[in-house]
Amino acid sequence: MKDSLKQFFEYNDSDEELAYYIRMNAEWNEESFIRMQQLVRKVIEDYSDDDYYNKTFVFYCVEIIGVIIGTISSEDFCNTWPECFTQESYTDFIAERIEQLKLLQKDLFY
Repeated sequence: MKDSLKQFFEYNDSDEELAYYIRMNAEWNEESFIRMQQLVRKVIEDYSDDDYYNKTFVFYCVEIIGVIIGTISSEDFCNTWPECFTQESYTDFIAERIEQLKLLQKDLFY
């Protein structure tokens, strides 16, 4: 197992994993999002020459990212926002993150 996949599994099992964080805190965590993106892209890069990805990794990229998208797409998610945003700017920010998450899922298969 390559180091990138080990790091991904450590992240996936942590309290900072994005889907878990969102469920537990009902708010966005940009640091976790950036970490998740970096790890997923690194695993994709490291395993690009292999015939398949680890099943847990694929499940995460397809299912869990889909859950994150569904959760943050809810109108209720944007009903409260950090002080550094207005409701409109926070809604726009979350919409951008949804698009980035969708691109991350697509990167796995292309």
